[in-house]
Amino acid sequence: MRIAAAQMNPTVGDFRANAAKAASWIREASKRNADLIVFPEMALSGYPVWDLANHEDFVREGLKKLQALALATARTRIAAAVGFIDHPAWRTGSGQSSAGHPAKSRDLTQNSLAWIEKGRVQWVQAKRLLPTYDVFLEEIFFSPGSASAVRSWKNFRLGATICEDIWDDAYPEKPLDDLARQGADFFINISASPYYRGVSDIRDSLLKRQALRHSAPILYVNQVGAQDDLVFDGRSMFVDASGRILFRAPAFQEGLFYFDWNPQGDESVHALGPDSMSNDAAEMYEALKLGIRDYCRKNGFHKVVIGLSGGIDSALVAALAVDAVGAECVLGVTMPSRFSSRGSWEDSLELARRLGIECRVHSIREKYDFLVKAYRDHARSEKRRPAPAGKITLAKENLQARLRGLELMYLSNDEGRILLSTGNKSELAMGYCTLYGDMAGGLAVLGDVYKTDVYRLARYRNSLGRVIPDSTLEKAPSAELRPGQKDQDSLPPYEILDEILHLYIERNESRASIVRKLKPQGVSPETVRGVIGKVDHNEYKRRQTPPILRVTHKAWFGRRMPITNRFQGG
Repeated sequence: MRIAAAQMNPTVGDFRANAAKAASWIREASKRNADLIVFPEMALSGYPVWDLANHEDFVREGLKKLQALALATARTRIAAAVGFIDHPAWRTGSGQSSAGHPAKSRDLTQNSLAWIEKGRVQWVQAKRLLPTYDVFLEEIFFSPGSASAVRSWKNFRLGATICEDIWDDAYPEKPLDDLARQGADFFINISASPYYRGVSDIRDSLLKRQALRHSAPILYVNQVGAQDDLVFDGRSMFVDASGRILFRAPAFQEGLFYFDWNPQGDESVHALGPDSMSNDAAEMYEALKLGIRDYCRKNGFHKVVIGLSGGIDSALVAALAVDAVGAECVLGVTMPSRFSSRGSWEDSLELARRLGIECRVHSIREKYDFLVKAYRDHARSEKRRPAPAGKITLAKENLQARLRGLELMYLSNDEGRILLSTGNKSELAMGYCTLYGDMAGGLAVLGDVYKTDVYRLARYRNSLGRVIPDSTLEKAPSAELRPGQKDQDSLPPYEILDEILHLYIERNESRASIVRKLKPQGVSPETVRGVIGKVDHNEYKRRQTPPILRVTHKAWFGRRMPITNRFQGG
């Protein structure tokens, strides 16, 4: 039997293009003698759709495209499993409009799998377990399926599930158990499971365990591509009843991947695709690259602009952008002030030369001096005492960052470029960034990447070709907003800071627990409390970031904290 894993990169709401791609892949798979083609979760609509699920015309358009897609299986022997948004009454023509009543629509709208064969929809299975945690909010938008049913296909007793249905440890309901009790001997799981660091190993372990538990193979097909802040890594796979992964589609690559399976044979699978990548830095780099490419492509941006400081963050973002959209589409702008070192300016130009991108030099010195004088004059006219002319205050530091943001946003508007923000997760956690300054932009590329990982990714990129100057990698990090400034004047060493942040943000550990764990490393309780206090205090800043590409277990979007909050914990 030949199976096609349709690892698809849909665009939310582009039903015409999504359905056309699905239909062409069905025809192609049929020509290559595939018996079955399986698409990801919500492949017709894209995932996630959030409140679009409450719009009747959105759901009905998907149902219309599903019926048209079914025709692609007419006069063929191929069957297809495809993810879509269902409203059973509307699909069968027995339901009335729920316009103006989104709650009523939600009660009837389901995240579902359709089995299409012989030119029509043969049956539908709704998702039963709706995740509502971290980046998932499905229980808000969908109603769960009430039961799972085994279906006969060829010589199999088929059990169909959708994503969370197999991640059942935290749920009283166990869809796979229900299907196994009905005699299922072959499971299909369609997914839109987003990438984060380490998730591939977790998925592998889960699928092996479920296959062994039920003594049945599992075909897992996952979405690929990026949707806003989420990146989907694909890595569709087939696990046999003994828990062996016999086929895996590539990571971060869209395509139609085939394998041949003889259920009675010992050597039953011949994979027609490469193995997934295993290098941690490589997969994180590819995730960020895909996130940039799809955010630009799906939102109609053809050119990007990046502020180049001579530092490691902007250098890494520039390299990612070049790899994602091409050097000809990337503009770098370096904006020196009276506090910028010559080395930073030269490093920016050298980076641009190595990457093959255009780089412009726009000094902010005159603008800064003009505004500082203007604010001093205003203060005098209002009978207030201005700060001494030579004193570098926080307001003057932030003025420089905001002038750079103003410059970059002007170029963004004037030339139709998306501004890529370059701040990292460590800085955002601590509020070591300027609202409407270096936080400005349309996409925060490194907002979920700790500073220590920024260096790791930069070294990985240089292993492919030395585009980032050694001087950029070796210099002490600095915002260069005042003479002699270094990040470590305001922050703990990044190795210590990132360890505290990881324990607090991603593992939800208390102050007391973190103090105990880091005491052997010589980290003081005052340092831990200071870091956590700044994380809590700067929630208001993080609410105002551009969309942040998610690459860790706990990105900011999946960590919902109140801005007004006096709890300090243990």
